[in-house]
Amino acid sequence: MDLDAPSLETSADAGLDAPLSGVSIRWSPVVGRDERPIGFRLHVQGHPPGVSLAQLLDAVLAGFTDEASGMPQGLVLLAPQDLVADESLGFWGAPRNVLLEVDEQVLASPAGRERVALAQKHGVRLALNSAGPAWPTADRLAPFQYLVSDASVALAAGKPPRDVALLVRAVASRAQVQAVLAGGASGVVGWPGELPAGGDDLRPQQRALLNLVRLVQSDADTGDIEKEFKREPMLAYMLLTLANSPAFMRATPIASLSHAIQLLGYQRLVKWLVLLLVIASKDGKALPAIYAAVLRGLLLENCATAARASPTVRDQCFVVGAFSLLDRITGRSLARLTEDVPLPEAVSAALNGAGGPYAAWLDLARAVENEPAGEPGQLDAAAAAVDLTIGEVNAALLKALATNDALQTLV
Repeated sequence: MDLDAPSLETSADAGLDAPLSGVSIRWSPVVGRDERPIGFRLHVQGHPPGVSLAQLLDAVLAGFTDEASGMPQGLVLLAPQDLVADESLGFWGAPRNVLLEVDEQVLASPAGRERVALAQKHGVRLALNSAGPAWPTADRLAPFQYLVSDASVALAAGKPPRDVALLVRAVASRAQVQAVLAGGASGVVGWPGELPAGGDDLRPQQRALLNLVRLVQSDADTGDIEKEFKREPMLAYMLLTLANSPAFMRATPIASLSHAIQLLGYQRLVKWLVLLLVIASKDGKALPAIYAAVLRGLLLENCATAARASPTVRDQCFVVGAFSLLDRITGRSLARLTEDVPLPEAVSAALNGAGGPYAAWLDLARAVENEPAGEPGQLDAAAAAVDLTIGEVNAALLKALATNDALQTLV
């Protein structure tokens, strides 16, 4: 955040949607010492004219709380990059799980230090973004609960300061993750894209779920889908449990698999199967990839809805997004996965990098994950490729993050 503030005069009825139309939001998972996702960081880039820092932050939080899933319970690290640390910072409040990341350069002036102190006084929890090469001094760190730094700094600067939790970003490998955690970091921001070793063979339940997805997406007969469920008693039990859940408010219990399949419908069934497949693939080393895979599916489904796409396109977008990280979850290449269990041609093409109608959607999911590196227009171009505005993508992302946070009890 810069310090030289422009005029703070704003329209009282500007609303909360306008700020989100003037920024690009990218996300990264925040992963704890046990290598489980504990929340996410939002890299917010842009400077909407006439918008104060508090207005922008309130707009982001409203993107969560307007949805049925509600405010995320995990850690939410808000990292505005270009908006000034204006006087509105001293009057802004947030839930306890929300952290505001402040650049160290803000502390270079008395005005900046005063605004940070006021924010802390109002109960805002703060993270200091430090570029190093040495750790900030104790007086600099006094208002902050967290310190955010690059892996290169963390590995070179030695043991982190006491009384703050260190979050390390830009980790390039699993070995680097383990090194910074062993060195005293409380967690990492982002996760390396390495494939897990020794995971080329699918477990029987994974294979059954993939086959069920194939059957449903090819509009197979209900009887054929029922037969596949009967081969996997645990999946059949889970299907009947879902069909008899309060969500469907049935007066009489459902004991028939075919009845349960018809009750859900193919569209809801395929989404449920994809979520089961991702969750069933979990192991202790794959949880960050599972978190990101479900988020991709939810994001692309939300984006397709915003683009007024057909139900089929929305469902296919969800599958493409969630399946696009199965290689990082299972250790099996996407080419092998799509060979073993054929998916619709357009879905397979996107997953295997062969283009097709869903390639642009997958590019959008990836653009939302990547922090800018000399390509400030990348996200705008990805949104335009699927006929969406950046504001629509931002809203879809915030909704997906809130939903994904609520789903983490299943993982």
